[in-house]
Amino acid sequence: MKTLLFIFFLMSSQAVFGQSENNVKLEEQITSADRMAFVNPDSALTTLKKLEPKIDGGRLKSKFLLAKGSAYSVKHLSSDALKCGFESLNNSQKGKDSLMMINALGFIGNQYYILKLNKKAINYLNKAETIIDYLNDDSLQQVTANIYFVKALIYKDNLDSEFAIRYFDKAINEYKKSKDKSTLLNVNITKMQKGYSLIDIGRADEAESIYLEVVKETEFHKISELYPYAKIGLAAVYESKKQFEKANKILLEAEKQIRNTSNIGMLTEVYDALSQNYLGQNDKEKYFYYSQKLENHLLQNDEIEKKSFSDLLNKNIESRDLELENNQRLFGIFIILIFLIVLGSLFYIKKRINQLKSVNN
Repeated sequence: MKTLLFIFFLMSSQAVFGQSENNVKLEEQITSADRMAFVNPDSALTTLKKLEPKIDGGRLKSKFLLAKGSAYSVKHLSSDALKCGFESLNNSQKGKDSLMMINALGFIGNQYYILKLNKKAINYLNKAETIIDYLNDDSLQQVTANIYFVKALIYKDNLDSEFAIRYFDKAINEYKKSKDKSTLLNVNITKMQKGYSLIDIGRADEAESIYLEVVKETEFHKISELYPYAKIGLAAVYESKKQFEKANKILLEAEKQIRNTSNIGMLTEVYDALSQNYLGQNDKEKYFYYSQKLENHLLQNDEIEKKSFSDLLNKNIESRDLELENNQRLFGIFIILIFLIVLGSLFYIKKRINQLKSVNN
């Protein structure tokens, strides 16, 4: 459960003097689609496709591209997500739009984090942070918090939970200074990831308090896109406490909410947790049932990611203006990643089969 990748790099927004009423409306629709991508990326892409002919350039185009990239990211289409991120960066550089340059750099850094290319991730996050420090603008609290958030995730993945918690707290403090509409959403996303780090270091009671608070806030403020994630986090707390029945009840509720969405990653986390919990309860029938569901989703997700890595190999999405490293080295990295994904999937399935055999015996 703690590996759940629901990173959604919400854009920082800033009012632009003299915007036409039509552009203001378009920006609101793009922001709405950006949030929709979190829970239903296909619907978000459909909405954005309808908006595309109305986007004529400038900041709206940069925001449009990042919203589109977010939807691709949730669908695990890393090649398309990165392509959108670099196009947004290029567009904002042409328009000398510092705010959108920061957003695009942060988004790209986040995508590299998802791909576990942490050195590249830190590189782009540091570039964004450099611009933020140069501008010294109080209106950039949200995007500063975004940078802290992804850096915290990297520390979390490097098993430095204490340091990760410090950065999650820094991100939360920055988000709270912002008056952006997405502040509440961002704060709760960060709290949930902090909760996983607390679970990792045995502070499950603190994590439980966080997830219960987030569930309450998502219900009160009707933040539907966050609700299933908060429930999955709460189930992880009960799983860590060996309260499997309580965890399973929550996970089954979450499954009903997300089974008809295109968020394969979230369903994979649910099925993984359910199978492990039923194993802990020695319920062989349900363990086998959810193990099969998990393996089906792992294979499906594996195919999506392999296609995405293959696309990355065949597309030169990183132009010379973006100062990228040697393409041959990148090619080699992704070939190795494809091999590791296939090998990892085979190992995982074999491990599952051996677990099932030991249970049956």
